[in-house]
Amino acid sequence: MNETYEWLYDHYVLPLLSAEKDSEELLEELLARAAPEERMRLRDRVDSLLLLWGTEAFAVGLQLGLRLMAGQRAQGLAIS
Repeated sequence: MNETYEWLYDHYVLPLLSAEKDSEELLEELLARAAPEERMRLRDRVDSLLLLWGTEAFAVGLQLGLRLMAGQRAQGLAIS
């Protein structure tokens, strides 16, 4: 595996995986404290934010990957 990808995994992904467990516990606590009629709306809003942030993170990661790979090709890629 590329040294850069290993560093990103070790320093970015692994901490996020442990934070995901904590955030799920927090969400469950918030849902338990919310009024029954508000739980579905709250869950829908959190899911919408996760979808939006996931899409943004994918776009940034794709851009980073293209920039990293540009230097590894013989002719390179023109990315601005």
